Amino acid sequence: MTPSQTIFDTAPFKALVGAEIVELIFETAPTKVATRIGKSLDHYTRAARLQGIDEEMGVIRLIAAEEELVVAIFEWIKLNAQHLPEHGDFIGRFKNHRIKLAFYPVLSQLGFVLGGMLSNGVSIDGLEDVLHWHVRAVRHEDRVALRVTDATGATIADFNPLDLAITLDNLTEQEVVDALFADLSKTVVVQRKMTLRQFVTDRADFRNKLLYAEDGSVFSMEESLEYLIEKVFTPSLRELLWCLATLLTNKPTVRSWGLVSQFMHLYRKVLAECKV
Repeated sequence: MTPSQTIFDTAPFKALVGAEIVELIFETAPTKVATRIGKSLDHYTRAARLQGIDEEMGVIRLIAAEEELVVAIFEWIKLNAQHLPEHGDFIGRFKNHRIKLAFYPVLSQLGFVLGGMLSNGVSIDGLEDVLHWHVRAVRHEDRVALRVTDATGATIADFNPLDLAITLDNLTEQEVVDALFADLSKTVVVQRKMTLRQFVTDRADFRNKLLYAEDGSVFSMEESLEYLIEKVFTPSLRELLWCLATLLTNKPTVRSWGLVSQFMHLYRKVLAECKV
């Protein structure tokens, strides 16, 4: 059998993050990155068509859609390996399901921390009643930027999101990563009633449980495909697409690569905890 090239309808991804962001992604993505994004789009599109027909296969396609976006990010990291040389060892192991499916929980943890800052706005001590800023991600010309607006919605400034870094009191960079890891571990225990290692392992094994029988048992889904699309995979794919758009269109001005470096160190810590 000879594979053929596919022309993708980008409408499903545009519904997640907006047409201008999807167009920006495909305009700027190198071929190795773009092909992974295209295949993710293909899986996501086909999964939706399987509702009421073959829902378990639909979920398997959704898992593949998430994994392909993660591998697209890995390909971007490889192209920028000179800035992140200490993380090259696990990036090459993109066929490991636990490595790929641990990515989004870590991303969502950083998103939770940053989201709290952005959704609450930014205020200046002593001027809370006079000035209040709000921050949101937007497309600004040919890049993704964080736009600061005042209470009336007027733009104050646009800045590079990769210039951010999370700081906690007077903690060192490693202590910040340790604190983020502790928060993520606690959140998983509270929300999932399991350890972080169990959560990542179960997340990675879900696909195999759908595909293969175990000794003396056969696994079946409890949730509908519609529910999983809406509650699980739409949020993960949306955030991964925003992540890609941000990475593809920005370069951090700081030598330490700030937020990117913090994410990579937290991600490595999670993988070590999961014995990957």
